[in-house]
Amino acid sequence: MVFEGKKWVLRPQDAAKAAELAEALDTTPLVGQILLNRGLGNRDDALQFLNSHLGDLTDPFLINDMDRAVERIISALQNDEKILIYGDYDVDGVTATSLLLLFLRDLGFSAYYYIPNRVHEGYGINVESIRRFHREGISLIITVDCGISSVKEIALAKSLGLGVVVTDHHEPPAELPDADALINSLLKNCSFPYKFLSGVGMAFYLLAGLRKGLRENGFFEGRPEPALLDYLDLVAVGTIADIVPLTGLNRILVRAGLEQINLKPRLGIKTLLSVCGIPSGQVDSTAVAYRLAPKINAAGRLSDASAGVRLLTTESAPDAERLAGYLDIENVERQRIEARIFNAAVDKIMSMGLDDEHRSIVLYSPDWHPGVVGIVASRLMEKYYRPTVLLCMEDGICKGSARGIPGFHLYQGLTSCKDLLMEFGGHKYAAGIKMAQDKIDLFRERFEEVVKNTVPDEGFIPVMTLDTVAGVADMNLQEVGKFKSLSPFGAGNPEPVELFSDVRIVNPRIVGGNHLSFMVSQNGSSIEAIAFRQAHEIDNLGEGMDLAAVPEVQTWRGTEKVKLRVKEMRRHTGPVTSDG
Repeated sequence: MVFEGKKWVLRPQDAAKAAELAEALDTTPLVGQILLNRGLGNRDDALQFLNSHLGDLTDPFLINDMDRAVERIISALQNDEKILIYGDYDVDGVTATSLLLLFLRDLGFSAYYYIPNRVHEGYGINVESIRRFHREGISLIITVDCGISSVKEIALAKSLGLGVVVTDHHEPPAELPDADALINSLLKNCSFPYKFLSGVGMAFYLLAGLRKGLRENGFFEGRPEPALLDYLDLVAVGTIADIVPLTGLNRILVRAGLEQINLKPRLGIKTLLSVCGIPSGQVDSTAVAYRLAPKINAAGRLSDASAGVRLLTTESAPDAERLAGYLDIENVERQRIEARIFNAAVDKIMSMGLDDEHRSIVLYSPDWHPGVVGIVASRLMEKYYRPTVLLCMEDGICKGSARGIPGFHLYQGLTSCKDLLMEFGGHKYAAGIKMAQDKIDLFRERFEEVVKNTVPDEGFIPVMTLDTVAGVADMNLQEVGKFKSLSPFGAGNPEPVELFSDVRIVNPRIVGGNHLSFMVSQNGSSIEAIAFRQAHEIDNLGEGMDLAAVPEVQTWRGTEKVKLRVKEMRRHTGPVTSDG
């Protein structure tokens, strides 16, 4: 069932048009070709992509119910109501919760917050917490990164006299909750043009709308008005971690947020960067996604996600150091549990006889940790390239996480199985589900049929998409430095992958236990390269190799140099075409 390498596909090349575009933009032909590959062949579109800034942000009041949400929150502030922010336990929810807490604090108000325990309460609002909030005198709940599916829970809150403002970015169900306001750009009646904001992105737009509403109410006469820029570091971290497309508004928000982190990081982020060993001023989307975010996520996966909120909102250096150290320890434990579950899942796949005829993976074990199955589902999806569902047991109910592949809309696929599910929610690539244990086999069969009938055979072959053909001699600081204008990289705007064709690999050696370091030589020019987790290929290297690699500018002791980060290697057998 494991796929044998990826199908290499070179995007269509147009050297003349790439050079023309590069000249118009004062960049290089390689960057020009990459822009063409992104559908940005028009000069004005390319300039908008390269030079978009905060002034291009869309009016928050184009989002449905923004006026109602702002009015309800201002009323709560004016009447000294108890406000509670109800978040989610992942990085998106933690940063969104921190964002609103800090904004209200900067306005001179205080608020409470609550993040459910992933293991014992699960995702979203729950009835028990609503009743407790009512007893404690809470009169307004603002949800972040959750709530759009909480019909019965919000109905209970309203019956008890609580106001509810929902901010969420997940797919809305057919039946919507009767909240005071629903802030979600995916709603059918929403005229907001951008549909890919993260949970923290939606919360940021609520913050922007609230600030505008307060200004119009004269709130800032005689007092400072909070600068939205100060909160964009949190928006960047949450948006990158939630793997939403880094295009349009997300690109603007993340780029500005990364600049904020590199220039003036808040105490909690600065302390966590130090624990991660990330040098000051060198934080990019990759560092956030693979080093910073997993530590913030770790506590929510294993215990209490509020540790992340406390870290991101603290002004105490000792507290920041203690919390960052705690998150680091939790992340190490998460990695240990993840490895155990992954190995057990692979054993199950083999013992169940799943082979290439199976187009999906649905696995269950009562011994798996509910906070980690989502990560393992992602790893299995990458290994086997199949839509994957991992289920565990909690309080007699099967809970799980699902992950999809590019050719399959996961949320729609689960909708086709909804009669077998107690609950589900999510989007195209990730979802959470609940079901009775006796429905697992039926679900496995139905889900398999849905996937088979939706995705053609070629959809189960992963693709290594190559942006351009590059030569080793082209990889100088000036050329590769221009790639930075295309960042931040992530979903929707992948980092440029170059094809280095028919090269020679010299002096390969294993480093760090499982990585390869070597020199790449071509026509008298050489460059350093690193291939992570590819030590097993050391005996297959030499003359006549093709590399799919990302050129990077690295800084070591104040000196910059270009290095290749190799994603895949294979024997050269001829030109790679747009047909693979």
